[in-house]
Amino acid sequence: MARKKTEIGYPVAIVEDAFAEGNATLADALNAVAGVGAAKVAIVADANVVQRNEGLGLKIGKYFKAHGITLAAPPVVVSGGEKIKADGLQCATLVATSLIDARIGANDVVIALGGGSVLDVAGYAAAQVRGGLRLLRMPTTPAAMIDAAFADFAAVDGVAVKDALSVRCVPYAVIIDPTFANTVLDGVWWAGFGEAVRYAAVCDAPLMRRLAKRAEAIKARDFEVMRDVVADCLKSRGAAPYVPFAQWCAARLESMSGYKLPHGYAIAIAICIDCAYAVKKGYMDEDDQELVCRALADCGALDGLSHSHYLISNHESLMKGIDAWALVHGSEAIPLPGALGKSVEEGSPDRAAYAEVLADLLSVSRGE
Repeated sequence: MARKKTEIGYPVAIVEDAFAEGNATLADALNAVAGVGAAKVAIVADANVVQRNEGLGLKIGKYFKAHGITLAAPPVVVSGGEKIKADGLQCATLVATSLIDARIGANDVVIALGGGSVLDVAGYAAAQVRGGLRLLRMPTTPAAMIDAAFADFAAVDGVAVKDALSVRCVPYAVIIDPTFANTVLDGVWWAGFGEAVRYAAVCDAPLMRRLAKRAEAIKARDFEVMRDVVADCLKSRGAAPYVPFAQWCAARLESMSGYKLPHGYAIAIAICIDCAYAVKKGYMDEDDQELVCRALADCGALDGLSHSHYLISNHESLMKGIDAWALVHGSEAIPLPGALGKSVEEGSPDRAAYAEVLADLLSVSRGE
């Protein structure tokens, strides 16, 4: 289930104010990624990022001019959020057409600037054009900085099936500017912490304990803490194998909601469901479950739980997420938390036990 590769095979940099004219980090990365000669670049940008960072377009234009980088065409600005992945390929086609019209070729670079959905759509389009274009990801939300920027695929949604259409898409480089996170909404900030917890719970016990201690600071939007969490997750990711813990459940919750439940909130709920199930089956200690779920609650990532009772109560529909998982992976076997920082794999999930777990979670959430 897990990728065997335990180190990131492309350049990654964390740098604040990446588009400041005196900051050469991005320019150096672009010139290194470009196949021949100076970099020629196309940008796909998240509308939320553009709107919440006044003067960003002008700043980017000045940056490229100062560093001798050719911007092939005006940036393609697309709406953020899951809706652009679930629109029947309309947004992906728009981006692909724009890249073709800009005459972006095999030696040029596409910059995807935005949250996870924009990274997906831009990557999906870039992978299709001319057999695949060079992609540099610039994630702007905490969740994307911790997880989505490092995906080795790009995907869009089908009807009621999240990430139904997927293509291999490994970035040539990732540049993380944590300052962009300051402009996201509270829910996006808090829910991003859920991706850190999801990773640490099954891959890095010391990191998980540090995250638990930082949860309240995340709730208070402490920038330095968030920046450190991103850096810690990046460091850990280079040493531990990736485990797709809770993904089956989060994906199903999102699709059941018609993609109205934000990804970050779905991840947090899915973590709690799979942790409770792991305790019930004897894989995980209750103390470790409490540590993980308390961290999610303290940071605000579980704020979507009270609005998701109708999803949790529909056990039969939620279990279709395991069926979807099996179609993709060839088996029902799912990764679950074991000892803190470790994972186990269960070959055939106990659906009756999941029904009991969901009923218990629903009762606790409602205060019954």
